[in-house]
Amino acid sequence: MKKLFVHHPLFRLLSPLFSGTLVYLLILLVNNNIGQLQEAFLGEELYVCIGLAYLIQEYSRLSLVLFERLKLDITYFWKLTVQIASTLAIGIFLVTGAMYAYFKMVLAYTPNTKELVIFNSIFSVITFIYMVLYVSHEFLYKVNTERVAEEIAEKQQVEEDFLEFKRGVNPELLFESLECLLVVMKRNPEKAEQLSDHFSSVYRYILAKKNRELVRLSEEINVLHELLPLLSSLPYRKIGLDIFTEGETWVVPGSLLAIVERIMRSTIPTSMRQLTLNLMETEESLRLQYQPEEVLRARFTDAALCDIARNYRFYSDCSVRIIEEPPYKIIEIPKLSFDESSSD
Repeated sequence: MKKLFVHHPLFRLLSPLFSGTLVYLLILLVNNNIGQLQEAFLGEELYVCIGLAYLIQEYSRLSLVLFERLKLDITYFWKLTVQIASTLAIGIFLVTGAMYAYFKMVLAYTPNTKELVIFNSIFSVITFIYMVLYVSHEFLYKVNTERVAEEIAEKQQVEEDFLEFKRGVNPELLFESLECLLVVMKRNPEKAEQLSDHFSSVYRYILAKKNRELVRLSEEINVLHELLPLLSSLPYRKIGLDIFTEGETWVVPGSLLAIVERIMRSTIPTSMRQLTLNLMETEESLRLQYQPEEVLRARFTDAALCDIARNYRFYSDCSVRIIEEPPYKIIEIPKLSFDESSSD
């Protein structure tokens, strides 16, 4: 779309043949010499017109290329004005020079003013048409580019909304929890009822968090305590949590839940060992520490936290990152502050 068709080799080769022939016919009409067509159409004057068409169209094309690459510190309107005026002026100079050369070297006399005016007028129109094509192409390209950019932005927004909805609903945890409930309720209805309470608490929080930007750490920890029994009820999963924090800071809602679940899914399932998580606090960050035994198909890296890190960038210059201090792996989350009075 960006490349104008006047730069195409086939157009550059054939277009001057037609425009030169048209110029020749127009000159005959202006001079009332249309009867000359019956005597010799393929005459010397026709070749001169075609040659001038080649000259003017190639110059016009080169002018478009030159001004496209030229960086002028002026507005688009004045740049276009300068481009049209200079292209027409140099085009007139080229046509005048070529006419003088042809008339003196071939016909052995100087062209009169009328002949120069006719030739320059017609070829100036051809040059102006080139400029109109260029300007219309530029505006069309700009409009189409803006539309394509808007469509891409809308598509990305829809995809992000879908991914955010999918992460919020968390279909994998949803179906695994429901399947676990179906199994447990046949053997232990009381435990199934407890799991159902945990399940409803977690998903009530997940679905309600969309209306909140930040939550207190203590609230997130309360829901985390509801999530752990759900995760521990899955086959070959044992998860414990030790908390060493006062819970006075703020976090992005659902971030700790997502991190704990992703740690669990990156760990080899086994009933012989409990996955113990330690939630600690420093002056600037929260640290979730554990001893990893990761599955072979995928390690738990910073890429697994890119969506959480993106959310935290709105509130902190510090990033969410993974620190490896053998035998521990630590997920570091920046501490956030929030003035509740500013939201009133």
